[in-house]
Amino acid sequence: MRKVLNHLLVACMASVLWVAAASAGDVVDEYELGSGDKIKIHVFGEPELDMEVQLGSSGDIRYPFLGRVHAVGKKLSELENILVKGLADGYLINPQVRVSMEEFRSFFVNGEVKKPGAYPYKPGLNARKGISLAGGFNEDADKNKIFLIHAKDKDKHEEKIKLETRVLPGDIITVKRSFFFVNGEVEQPGKYAYHAGMTYRKAIAMGGGMKERADEDKIYVIHDGQGENMHHVDNMDTEIQSGDVIIIKQGLF
Repeated sequence: MRKVLNHLLVACMASVLWVAAASAGDVVDEYELGSGDKIKIHVFGEPELDMEVQLGSSGDIRYPFLGRVHAVGKKLSELENILVKGLADGYLINPQVRVSMEEFRSFFVNGEVKKPGAYPYKPGLNARKGISLAGGFNEDADKNKIFLIHAKDKDKHEEKIKLETRVLPGDIITVKRSFFFVNGEVEQPGKYAYHAGMTYRKAIAMGGGMKERADEDKIYVIHDGQGENMHHVDNMDTEIQSGDVIIIKQGLF
């Protein structure tokens, strides 16, 4: 029985590793090269044509016999075909070229994380792993407001994503700051930056305090994601939550 369980465990582990490898392979096969990527070119039987090169801002590489070859925006297989055709045009008979990734360009994590910046990319990366590399969320982060700008998106459109969303080289992850709102009978109603540990008393003070017509017994809150379901605030020293809408109603005079 123990041998059977061991065989099953080994089979399961092999299956997981195969899926992970296949996923990483899909990323490499479909990936379009960008500035900062490092590639290796190998021509079988022609060691003088082998080279490693990091792609610069121009997107071009200088290759023997062929001169400038534009690589940015090309898949590895597409660049292989370009080199094969160029070398076959009067230089080599039936050239066999292999282009592989040596190092991906960095991806970026900005906003409300502990260590914002650029980080080395590894295949299989998702937003959760990327944020973890950046030290995780800081105390002001809104974990429901994570956005991604894809490197190949020329318009730099921010897409709201989940933690399991796949991230590619050159992508930019941005974690937004948490906010809360104070409305009704306060001097300066509006939107304010949330900080962990903030109480209703402090939140209302940030809104300039209550007006004369405000009723301290008519303070309500709508928690983020709960529609228009209002809850009465019984204790002003209770901590608020990110995204809360605090409403102070007018008293009867």
